[in-house]
Amino acid sequence: MVVLHGLGYEVNLWGCPLKALVGIPCPTWGMTRAVFAIANRQWSTALQYHLLSPLVILLWAMALGQISAELLTKRTWGGWWQKRNLWLSVLGLMFGYHSIRLYGLWSSGTLTTVMEQSFLGHLI
Repeated sequence: MVVLHGLGYEVNLWGCPLKALVGIPCPTWGMTRAVFAIANRQWSTALQYHLLSPLVILLWAMALGQISAELLTKRTWGGWWQKRNLWLSVLGLMFGYHSIRLYGLWSSGTLTTVMEQSFLGHLI
């Protein structure tokens, strides 16, 4: 924990910095736990943590394969990661899913409470 002495507020550096500052979890909220659940072959648990975690694992595997092939052949290939439409689609999917999750927090009243208890919530 880091204490902001002038304001008397603690910011946890190991958690989500966006959530600590504003109270809103970031779009990758739950992704680390989901990846660990996939590593332990607990697919249903992983999907509960973050629905898009299998997509992230697939993209990581594709990137690792591409980089490995480039290193082994000692030549650069035109990569799938350079496809702008792919990344715009992935970002759109990610932020769309995040919006649905935030709406669930907002409709339950949880989002307002955590925003009021955040660093910026204390300043305002």
